[in-house]
Amino acid sequence: MQKLKLIQCGVGGFGKGWVENHSTKSEDFDLVAIVDISQENLNVAGEIAGIAAENRFASLEDAIEKVQADAVLSVTPPVVHVQHARVAFANNLHLMTEKPLADTMENAREMIALAKQSGKQLAVSQNYRFNPLIQKMKTLFQEKALGEFGHGHMDFYIPADFTGSFRENMEYPLLLDMAIHHFDLIRCVTGRDIVKINVQSFKPSWSWYQHEPGLKMLMELEGGLPFSYSGDWSARGRSTSWSGDWRLQFEAGSLHFERNEISIARSEKWSAEETIEAIEAPPIERELQAATLHLFAEAIRSGQATEISGENNLASFAAVQAGIISAEENRTVDVRELIGS
Repeated sequence: MQKLKLIQCGVGGFGKGWVENHSTKSEDFDLVAIVDISQENLNVAGEIAGIAAENRFASLEDAIEKVQADAVLSVTPPVVHVQHARVAFANNLHLMTEKPLADTMENAREMIALAKQSGKQLAVSQNYRFNPLIQKMKTLFQEKALGEFGHGHMDFYIPADFTGSFRENMEYPLLLDMAIHHFDLIRCVTGRDIVKINVQSFKPSWSWYQHEPGLKMLMELEGGLPFSYSGDWSARGRSTSWSGDWRLQFEAGSLHFERNEISIARSEKWSAEETIEAIEAPPIERELQAATLHLFAEAIRSGQATEISGENNLASFAAVQAGIISAEENRTVDVRELIGS
C-alpha cells in the first residue's frame, strides 16, 4: 500500500523524539517536510530524518505551498493547534495533534467543526491508551473478571523537571498537560465518560514550577460512580508509573495497576487473608505513537473516525477544562455543560 505524505510541525523537544522514533519509521507515512520556528531544531531534525534543506520550513503555510502532502502532525504547544487546524483543513489536509487537543474549549470546538466541514480527519495522539497493560486492564474490565465495578482511584507522583520549556510556566501544568492522559485512560479502561469533577489544585513550598503542579480531585463517572485522583509533579520519593497507579474496586475484589504491573486481589468478608494473582499482559500489534499514527492513517484511508478522533477526545479535554474551572472557582463542575450535551 502506498504511503501517505506527512508534514510534521514542531521538531524540537518531544517533536525531535517523534522524528527519531515514529514519524520517520511509520509503516503508513513518509515524512516529506518539517516545520519549526527554530532553525537549529530544523537543522538537527532534518539531519536525523534525511529531510533536504529546501523541505525545512518556518511555517506550515510555506510547507504546504511547496510540498505535496496528505496530512499534518502538530507536535507543538496547545495554543498552536487551532492555527494548524485552520491551515491544514483549508488546504484539504488531515491533522493529528499531540495532546491536549487545544488550549481552550472554544478552539477545540472550532477544530472539530473545521474537520467536519472539510471532510478531513482530526485525531489526537493519546498514545497512553496503546500500552499492553492498559489494554489488558480494559479487557478485564469489559469481561467483568471481578463482577460489577463500583469505584476507582489513581495516584500520579513523578518529579518532572521541565525547566526552560513552556511547561515550567504554564498554569496547572499537571492538570492541563499530563492529567489529560489519565482522564483519557479512565475513559478508555472503564468505557465511561467523566461527568462531574471537583478539583483542589496546590503548589508545595518546594515546587520548582511557576504555578500549581499538585492536584486532589473527585470525579463522577457515567452511572454515578465515584473516581478519585491524587497527583504532584514536584513530588520526590517513590514514583508511580507514567500511566499512574490504579485501584479499581469491584464486587468480588480489586484490580491493581502499580508501577507497571497488574494484579487482582480477592478476599472474603472480615478476612485477613487475601489472594493476589499477577496478571500477564500479552503484546499488542502496535504500541504508543506507532498505534496512533496507524489509526490516523486508517481513518484517512477509510474515511471513518477513529477512537482517538478529535470529537471523541473532546470528552477527555472537556474534563480537563472543567477541572480548571473547578480549581479556580472552588466548586463542582458538570463536564457535560462544557461539551453541550
